[in-house]
Amino acid sequence: MDITPIIVLVFILEWDLLIENGLIVDGIGSKPFKGFLGINDGKIVYLSDVKPSIDAKRVIDANGLVVSPGFIDIHSHGDETILLYPKAENYVSQGVTTIVGGNCGFSPAPVGNFWVMSFWEMDWWHELKPYKYYAPLMHPINKVNEKLKEKFGFTIDWKSFNDFLCKVEGRGASINYIPLVGHGTIRAAVMGEDHKRKASDKEIEEMKNYLREALDSGAHGISTGLDYAPGFYADTREIIELVKVVKEYDGIYATHWRRTGIRTETRRETKPPEKIKGIIEAIEISEKTGVPVQISHISYGFVVYPPPPERLRRAMAETTLDYVDEAIKRGVDVTFDVIPNITGGVFSMPKLIALLSPWIRESGGIERLIENLKCEDYRRDIKDAIYGGKWYTVNPNLDPYWMDNILIRKCKNSEYLDKSLGEIASSKGADPVDVLMDIIVEDPETLYEPKYTYAGEETLEVFFKHPRAMVGADIFALDFKWEAKTPPYYLPHPNTYGAFPMFIAKFVREKGILSLEEAIMKITSKPAERMKINDRGILKVGAWADITIFDLNRIGYRGTYLEPRVPPDGIEYVIVNGEIVLDRGKHSGALSGKVIRKRKISK
Repeated sequence: MDITPIIVLVFILEWDLLIENGLIVDGIGSKPFKGFLGINDGKIVYLSDVKPSIDAKRVIDANGLVVSPGFIDIHSHGDETILLYPKAENYVSQGVTTIVGGNCGFSPAPVGNFWVMSFWEMDWWHELKPYKYYAPLMHPINKVNEKLKEKFGFTIDWKSFNDFLCKVEGRGASINYIPLVGHGTIRAAVMGEDHKRKASDKEIEEMKNYLREALDSGAHGISTGLDYAPGFYADTREIIELVKVVKEYDGIYATHWRRTGIRTETRRETKPPEKIKGIIEAIEISEKTGVPVQISHISYGFVVYPPPPERLRRAMAETTLDYVDEAIKRGVDVTFDVIPNITGGVFSMPKLIALLSPWIRESGGIERLIENLKCEDYRRDIKDAIYGGKWYTVNPNLDPYWMDNILIRKCKNSEYLDKSLGEIASSKGADPVDVLMDIIVEDPETLYEPKYTYAGEETLEVFFKHPRAMVGADIFALDFKWEAKTPPYYLPHPNTYGAFPMFIAKFVREKGILSLEEAIMKITSKPAERMKINDRGILKVGAWADITIFDLNRIGYRGTYLEPRVPPDGIEYVIVNGEIVLDRGKHSGALSGKVIRKRKISK
């Protein structure tokens, strides 16, 4: 008897991976069940509560663990750093297998004559042109490349959106990347430094050309960042004209809505914005174009002084959602994402002295600033600037209660510990800016964390209970070492490493606000469905094997605002396109992610 066919048959039927005995949560809300999941050639080939008879090259015993679709971050800035940190250790360690990049109006392409600053450039950006208060938005690309070549030996060598996507595909990454193109990036490519005005009809047509190239290359839509230059200066008409193009491609409009006003141009006369108008504008753009809108990192659309109590905060969140619900009733396709804690996202800035970053730069360093702060005239100049509204980070005109949000956590003077700057100033009968400078002189190493008197966990509960809510972390792809060496000495925000574990731990295990099935949907199938992707974010035969395996009893995060660079707890395995990227909590080094380009529409 010829045994060759039998040998071939056995070889074919040996799967790459079998996950057994895990609690299967499929991502679409089905009742969890203890079962078995087989993976071969990057896809799920078996899903059942019956053990298969087929062998696998690797078997993971998931007894006592949850087997979920890989988490999807629908609001990410990971595309801006994925070439620098292709292993995306922060994302993988918290169970994220896919990101939607290009948010808040910024994407790494297209590139015109100028390069728009992201954040990874901050330690050398001032070498191109010194500044005191705010970093220049952009510099000529040739100057940026000269500096990059000098410091790191590489250059920004892509121009078009397709060029960039090809660059990522060639480099490889540990996570999947769903691209959006940034309106601000396109606007910068067309208008350059002359962007502080409305665009002309000709310029809007040029923007459309860039947009079409991006959409033809696989972008899933466009995003805006309407609190940031250059997008801040666009009127609603400009955005509508561009979003109409997205309609031709069956894409999406994601928006960082107008809520704070431009942060780099505040003055004494600057008033708090009417935030709800930003949500109304986002809905209007969707309604007039017929393009689905994703409202980024939603928060309540009202500003109330003094900081409101819980009951009022909850009412403001509910009233904000009334605008969303009314639009949905009219047939507008509105969804939104929520940062899963009240501390915001992107960065932490725990050094108290960082609040005086302009004067660190002006003085030439911390030691020189400390000496200057002993000079009464110099202190008066700082107070005049702060009370004049020149520095957004400390702006009593926009936030009269700013001092109550600064909670001292580490200081040589133990009397200040766990007190707000406002409390300390009140006890001394002194001006809070004076007290800020006094503490810095006394101990330049003082650390603080925001107290967030304007927000509360109850607002997150209101937002997350809504059926259209998803989770957006608002973070970059990084390692566990990154820190800024120059003022304001940023660290990654705790969300960078713990947003998704915190979401599950807090709202499922601790508070019971959401069932496990509901929570998993908000970070898997719902964002995939929003991006019109039907073979990810779900556990089913034929879907791509993007899978996160975690311990529901342990999942969580122990990092802090003062030291966020800590791996989360409870994430055991992460599988991306069938390859194990996180193995027993350790990154395997695999770069199995894909750029998920939007499929062309058949005409």
